[in-house]
Amino acid sequence: MTVTTHKITDTMAGRASAARHLMAAKVMPYAVPTSRKVSRQASEQASKQLQQAKILMQERIVPMASSAVDNAMTASAPVRAEAMRRGKLAAAALRGDEAMVMTKASSRKWMVAAMFLAIGGAIGAAVAWLSQAGRPVQLSPYPLATERDEPQAVDLTEQEHSHQEH
Repeated sequence: MTVTTHKITDTMAGRASAARHLMAAKVMPYAVPTSRKVSRQASEQASKQLQQAKILMQERIVPMASSAVDNAMTASAPVRAEAMRRGKLAAAALRGDEAMVMTKASSRKWMVAAMFLAIGGAIGAAVAWLSQAGRPVQLSPYPLATERDEPQAVDLTEQEHSHQEH
């Protein structure tokens, strides 16, 4: 049996060698340039896709993300200031500084807002009053009917208006 195995092995090795030479002579001259061409086209396509992605990132995503970060920083500013104030107070308390008392400055923003709201309302009322000067005040959204617009009453007792046959 070993003779048969060696014979089969030699036959298969000869056929594999012939197939390798045939591939090198007939297929490889066409396969290598074609594969290089396909890989070059794929590389160019990938390069175009990456360039488009880079442009998209630069034009749309980066500005949107930076504006979101700016908005978050603006919105969180009061919270961060309060955290810093509390941190300083905690550090002062740990050091034993009883004299360091930080008071929050009184804010008058609501008073100022209410004052400007009242001034705006007064200016609006004055403009409305001056624009209506000399005209009657109309409280209804639809014009009221005048005497000449009202339908005339019909006397149904007269013969010419009755629906009876003669």
